Amino acid sequence: MADQRERILDAAAMLFEDQGIAAVSRRTIAAAADVSTRSVTAVGRDRQQILAEVVASLPFPPTSQRMRQQAQDASDAPLATILTVAQDAFGAPASVWDSRELQAVVLAPFDEHLADVVRERVALRWQAAAAVIGQLRGAGAVDERIDDDAATLHLLAVGAGLALLEPIVPRTTEASAWLGLVARLLESLAADDPPGPAHSGRRLPWRVRIETTGNPGATARVMRVLALLRADVLTMFSHALSSSAAAQSASDAEGDATIEANDSSSHPPPRPRSQLLDLIIDVPDDIDRRALEHALASVSQRVLVTPGTAEDTSDVVTRVLDGATGLAENPDAAPQAAADLVLADSWQVLPASEGPDSSSDVMRLQWTPDLHVVLSRPGSPFVAVERLRASALLRLVDALSRAPAGSGGFGWRETARNGQPIAIRLARPWDADNVAAMHDRCSEESRYERYFAPVSQWREDQLRRLSGGHRGATLVAIDDAGDIVGLGNVFPEQPEGQRTAEIAVIVEDVWQGEGLGTSLLQHLIALARRMEFEEVAALVLATNTRMIRMLDNTGLDWVRTADADLGDSVVRLTASLS
Repeated sequence: MADQRERILDAAAMLFEDQGIAAVSRRTIAAAADVSTRSVTAVGRDRQQILAEVVASLPFPPTSQRMRQQAQDASDAPLATILTVAQDAFGAPASVWDSRELQAVVLAPFDEHLADVVRERVALRWQAAAAVIGQLRGAGAVDERIDDDAATLHLLAVGAGLALLEPIVPRTTEASAWLGLVARLLESLAADDPPGPAHSGRRLPWRVRIETTGNPGATARVMRVLALLRADVLTMFSHALSSSAAAQSASDAEGDATIEANDSSSHPPPRPRSQLLDLIIDVPDDIDRRALEHALASVSQRVLVTPGTAEDTSDVVTRVLDGATGLAENPDAAPQAAADLVLADSWQVLPASEGPDSSSDVMRLQWTPDLHVVLSRPGSPFVAVERLRASALLRLVDALSRAPAGSGGFGWRETARNGQPIAIRLARPWDADNVAAMHDRCSEESRYERYFAPVSQWREDQLRRLSGGHRGATLVAIDDAGDIVGLGNVFPEQPEGQRTAEIAVIVEDVWQGEGLGTSLLQHLIALARRMEFEEVAALVLATNTRMIRMLDNTGLDWVRTADADLGDSVVRLTASLS
């Protein structure tokens, strides 16, 4: 009997979700459950009573569960949780309110039993929202003149309203615009004088680049948002943007949006002047990148946030002088230094006659008479002051050494899964000691998985490769302390071969699982294509399932065979690069 009741409720739940209660009768439920109509009536005398039974057994949707978890253990910053919930509710309203719950809410005033079920579920939501509002108040993010019950009701009403209206509203908006509004509303609720920081954990540096209007009030609003996030501003520079730069930035942000103009004029209204704010901030480690971006988006036109480094917390003048000294000692590091200076995503050194011209997201700079540095930052246009800065840095290096030690290669700025910044670049001969130190820190198991031999047989061969004594390339991954924590090789599989490139990586044990191996593999595959190899190969211990899984995730179609020389213990994987 219990099985039959469960089958009836499952069928009803599916029908209510797919067709709505208005289109479902006890007869259709009986047919779907393969029972008699009398059996359905025994579960509920009418559709409303059956709906009440269904709703009472529903799990709470994932976004509602997130609010309840935050209410119970406050594992995340409450502001970050609300912004995340707002994003989820906008993109997937059903993650907040199940469609069957909404049907029950609409019908509750006309059925007391159904109303009792709905009240019980709403009460649980109310408790979670009220607890999060209380956490916000404790952090100084709610003004004393704001009523907690009113704020709680607002949270619930917005979530239910989105879920109810999303399928039928005449127009929608962009997710970024919605999040900007939510963050701005949260900022407007804040106390006039937020309490001092109560965070007892670590604090992390972040580099922030903000485009906003060019009036003093805009800067003050940015400072207020940072205060609510308990952020300390270590340095801030403001640069006025030219009208052309501001217009380009706005155009990039709007994309293909159409601007409706008055028929009496063909000229768009003048845009307000704008400014670029460069900041280095120190933030409690419970505020993540996403929360920073969403909060600052409420008071700006465009935001770029990247992890800082340990050096960012020191005096800015000292950093500049130390950086100049480092470039004087190693001019070859200038391209990476220029990329770091303007938060570029990647850099390349190309012959003066090759590569892309400058554009909104590409910065091309003369380095030597025959070499250009090409910086890239898709999605966040470069502005004039950044080009001046990067160019000045290269002129400094050129003045210190008219003949740079080398091209500087090319590289990438990465962020590991633990939030720490990582630089990946071509290895140089002076990296040999740093690479040897990394291998000494690796476990015997990690070294054996990479080389299939004891470490005593590794050093001479690997140092020769790092010194440029092989065709192909070696990449190193460097943490913000300057230590090499990962290494990748791409080289011809046969000494005189031009068709197949072998790729291999090793990552220091404490950095495994943070995405470095995957990044190195992707860049090695790109290098193999650049060198015009037709296919890539990798030799992997058959027991090294993690490496095999990473290769499978590169997007290539790998063919597995046994290696003729190493036997069944090693798998040879090959993939075409065509």
